[in-house]
Amino acid sequence: MSTEKLDGRWEGPDGQILVEFKRTASVRDVRAAFLHLAYAMKDEPLRSQAVCVITETKLSFLRLREELKQFREVMHPEIARRIHFLIDQGGHLVGSNRFIGSLNDAPMEFLDWLQILIAQEYRHNYPHKLPAKQTVLAALVQLRLDNEPPVTLKYLQDLCKVSYPTVAATLKSLSINGLLLGDGDQGVSLRHLTMAEWMDLARDHAKARKSFSFVDPTGFNSPEQLANRLSKLRDAGRIKSDVRVGGVMGGAHHFKQLDITAASRLDLSVDADPTQIAALLDAGLKPKTKSEQKAVLVIHVSSFSRLGPDESPTPWANELECIADLIEMGYVGEATEMAQHVEVTNKQGSFRQ
Repeated sequence: MSTEKLDGRWEGPDGQILVEFKRTASVRDVRAAFLHLAYAMKDEPLRSQAVCVITETKLSFLRLREELKQFREVMHPEIARRIHFLIDQGGHLVGSNRFIGSLNDAPMEFLDWLQILIAQEYRHNYPHKLPAKQTVLAALVQLRLDNEPPVTLKYLQDLCKVSYPTVAATLKSLSINGLLLGDGDQGVSLRHLTMAEWMDLARDHAKARKSFSFVDPTGFNSPEQLANRLSKLRDAGRIKSDVRVGGVMGGAHHFKQLDITAASRLDLSVDADPTQIAALLDAGLKPKTKSEQKAVLVIHVSSFSRLGPDESPTPWANELECIADLIEMGYVGEATEMAQHVEVTNKQGSFRQ
């Protein structure tokens, strides 16, 4: 059996940890992963360990613990004791809160590394992620909003985790449309955009991303209550800091003159599973299934939280995401005013040095 296709290998002061991911609800898949790791471990130093990280699963901790116990009973003890499992409880959690399993006292550095590895795997395979070209455009928009200096094609390729041809094709399209400054070797950036161009980009962004709406059957939750709960979960380390607040709340943060008295819903931009985040905010929230239902929470699968410094304790969705949210809600006039504000404040030539 090949051992060349392990998903990761972490090197720590107490030895290496080999990692195999399984996105499954099947015990058979977990057994296969244990066996794969056992083959890989037979040539590893005795201090090395191996762990099957199970994501998006309905298998319980008790079921997996029993499966590992049975597996260890038929394996050589020197290998068996070094095989483990971890259940990934979801990208809405962080650190030691995120994983449960048999790998007790895992170093925090390993868990931090594992979260990054899972995020990369998620962005590559998640069916609702942004299209690759839109991801590149979203990155360029974020860099423009943060007044970052021009970046190379290779930088964009590494940042977006997409192929060289994808980046090149996106830059070519932007250049043909007159939206790009520079070239891929010396550095590129979006040029200063007009209000109409910001609106066009926001409409395209709204069409490209996937959005998930949730309703509250009890009627007790308000957008403000959900936002407060999100803040408390973040402070407690139970939810990642890059779950970004957009919509009316985010728009009002970026554009103080936004003329909307109250948010009808909480808009979030994430790169994690929306259903898990909704469940953490309130287990009673349900997916919207009828057009007449009023959504209290809408979660957009997007990319790139603010790259530059932000003194606010709340991670905000960027201006493009907020304008896209406002357009989706029917606040086209207010979105246009915000786009005008962005045109004025995000001036050409204002790159940070």
